[in-house]
Amino acid sequence: MNLLKLLCLILGLSTASIAVGQDYLKRFKQLDVIQYDLKINLFEKQNKIVVRENVTIQFLQKTDSFQLDLVGRFEDSLGMKISSITYENQPVSFKQSTDKVTLFTVTLNKGESRAFTIEFEGIPSDGLIIGQNKFGERTFFADNWPMRAKHWFACVDHPSDKAMVKMEIIAPKGYEVVSNGMEISFTTSHPQNTSKYFETKIPIPTKVIVFGASNFEKQTLPRKKNQVEITNFVYPQDKEKGFKDFEQADTILAYLQAHIGQFPFEKLYNVQSTTMYGGMENAGCVFYDEKAITGKGTINELIAHEIVHQWFGNSASELDWPHLWLSEGFATYLTDLYIEDHKGKGAFLSQLKKQRDAVIRFYTKNKLPLKDTVSTNTQDMLNTNAYQKGAWVLHMLREQVGKELFWKAIATYYDTYKFNNARSIDFIRVFEKVSNKNLSQFYEEWICQAGHPVISYKLEQETGKIKIKFIQNQVESFHFPLDFLVLYDDNTSETKTFVFNDKETTLEWATNQKVSSLRLDPNFKLLFEEKK
Repeated sequence: MNLLKLLCLILGLSTASIAVGQDYLKRFKQLDVIQYDLKINLFEKQNKIVVRENVTIQFLQKTDSFQLDLVGRFEDSLGMKISSITYENQPVSFKQSTDKVTLFTVTLNKGESRAFTIEFEGIPSDGLIIGQNKFGERTFFADNWPMRAKHWFACVDHPSDKAMVKMEIIAPKGYEVVSNGMEISFTTSHPQNTSKYFETKIPIPTKVIVFGASNFEKQTLPRKKNQVEITNFVYPQDKEKGFKDFEQADTILAYLQAHIGQFPFEKLYNVQSTTMYGGMENAGCVFYDEKAITGKGTINELIAHEIVHQWFGNSASELDWPHLWLSEGFATYLTDLYIEDHKGKGAFLSQLKKQRDAVIRFYTKNKLPLKDTVSTNTQDMLNTNAYQKGAWVLHMLREQVGKELFWKAIATYYDTYKFNNARSIDFIRVFEKVSNKNLSQFYEEWICQAGHPVISYKLEQETGKIKIKFIQNQVESFHFPLDFLVLYDDNTSETKTFVFNDKETTLEWATNQKVSSLRLDPNFKLLFEEKK
C-alpha cells in the first residue's frame, strides 16, 4: 500500500481500528479456511448486494461451534443480514452479532473439512466502495485493507489465514469486471446482466481479495518471455493518460522477477479505481487511485511499490500486524533499489536521506519498535516505521553482506515463505543462514527495540595528533560500524571506520594536518541522527 492517502486512513477508517490482540490466535489453532466461493449480485439502481457464499473449512481441533467475521445489519442499517446457513442442504444453527457469525454444528473432529453455504444481503458499510468515480460514473471496488473484507463476505479476516478464491460477479450490462485469479468464463445470457467468473490457484489473505466493476478501457501489454500477462484497465476518459502511466509495468515486473523469483500470481491487472489509497496491492489485481493517473509518467515508483507487494505481503505475508514491515518495508526498499538501478546512485541516496529524515521526525512523537507490539490497532501500525524504517533496516543488512548476498537472502526468504506466513524472526533466520552471520543482536536492537543511534562528537587537535570522542546520546543500546569522512584544511580527506560497541568511543591518530570538518556516515550506511 502506498502512503499517498495515509491521512484519509487515519481520519476515516474508524471501522478498521480493531484491536490487534484479537482472537486470531484462537481461530488460527481451531480452523483453516481452504476456499471462498462467492457469487455476488450487483445492481445499477441500488447499493444492496446479494451474496451466496460457499466457504470450505478444515478444522484443526475438535469443535462444535466456530466464528466467522461478518459485519451484521440490524434495524435496517448498513451491513449484511444472513438469511440462511446450510451444510449439504441441511440448515445449520447460527447467531449473528455486530461483527461475527457463530455457527453451531454437530461435533467436528480434527482434520475434518466441511463446506458451508451462507446466503445474505445488504449494503456494505465499508470494504466494498459503491459510488461514483471522478467522471460521475457508477463504480464498485472492494477495498479490504486491513480487515474490512468482513463488510461484504463472511471470512477469517486476518492475514494468518489464506484461502483459494472463486468469485462470480453478476453485474449490470455494460460493466467490465476485474478480480483476482484467472477469468474462467464470461456470459451475457441475461438481457440485463453480465456474469464473470474468476478463480485463483494460489491461497491469498482476505486483505487482498477483491473485485471491481466499472466502465473500463482495456489494454494488454505485449507479453515478455517468462512473464505473466499484464492488462491495464482505465476509465475511457483517461484512456491515453492511463495507458501511458502504466506502460512501464512490464519493465518493473521484469526487474523484480529477475531478483526475487517467478511472479507468484496468474496475471497482473493494473486498475484505475476509487480506492481510498494511492495504491492497493490486491493479489494480481492492483488498484490505483483514480487521481494518480495523470499521463505524466510519474507513478513508476508507486507501480513498483505495489508490484513488490505481490511477492511480499500477498504471497509471503506477515503472520500478524506487528510484522507489517515485512510487507511495507520490503515494498519501500525494493522500490528504492529499482530507483538505484534505473535512475542512478544519486537518486537512490536522495531517497534514503528523505526516508532517514522521516524516521527521525516520526520518532520524536512515536517511540515504537519496528516489530510493533506496542500499538493496539492497525492504523497506528501503518506508519513511517513500517515503511521507511523497515526500508532502512533492509538497507543496513545489504550494507553488511553486500548486494549479491542480500538479493540471495531476499529470494531465499521469499522461496521459503511463499504462499505462507512469516514473522520478523523467520526473516532474520533466513538471512543468517544465507549470509553466515549471527544477526541476533541486530534483530534485538533494530527490530525489537525502538529508537536509533543519536551521535555527537568532540574534536580535539594537538600538534601531531587528532583526538575525537564519539558519543551515543540515546537511552537505547546499539552496536554498529560507523564510517566518518575527515576533511583537512589542505583539501585532502580520508574515510575511517570503527565499530561502536559502547556509549562512548575515543579515536586518535598521528597527523600534522588540521581537520576542517567531519562528515558522519558519508555513504548512507547507517540509520542514525547527528546531535550537534
